[in-house]
Amino acid sequence: EEDDRYIEEFLGSQWLGVRQKLIGINISASKRWLTKNWPISHIVRLCKELAQEDLRIVFTGTEKDLVIANTIQQMLKPIKPINACGKTSINQLACLIKRCSVYISPDSAPLHIAASQKVPFVALFGPTEPLRHLPPAKECIVIKKNLSCSPCYRSRCKTKRCMVLITPEEVREAVNKFLK
Repeated sequence: EEDDRYIEEFLGSQWLGVRQKLIGINISASKRWLTKNWPISHIVRLCKELAQEDLRIVFTGTEKDLVIANTIQQMLKPIKPINACGKTSINQLACLIKRCSVYISPDSAPLHIAASQKVPFVALFGPTEPLRHLPPAKECIVIKKNLSCSPCYRSRCKTKRCMVLITPEEVREAVNKFLK
């Protein structure tokens, strides 16, 4: 209850409308797995498209993701995404994700939290195999490119093609399937 109250107050301080739908975007998988991260330019394009549909975006991540989140916010100047990076405990993150209409994330722990909270999610897979790492869920859409080099399980890659080729339009389409 205390964690729910914290999230309620946090979202209230961000002027989230009572009827406004919240879309969560986990902006980073982990410091070790940079190859799992979706490109910043793709996140920015997706946020611009979602904002046109009067959807509110909340970024999740660790305190180490604040620099990336602030960079993205600067690129989205007229749009007002909520930046929750580094502002929640693990339990508060679960409460925040539970408030989302849809959650978007690369293969990471928050993806498993979304599944545990029964929140529809869009999972972005590149260097890892969804059949092995996808949490069980009824409402999920996996986006993965079938490349000869994927899954590679490498934490470094020059091109990151497997993640770059996942387009903002594909992700928006998946989000819209859950919103209808």
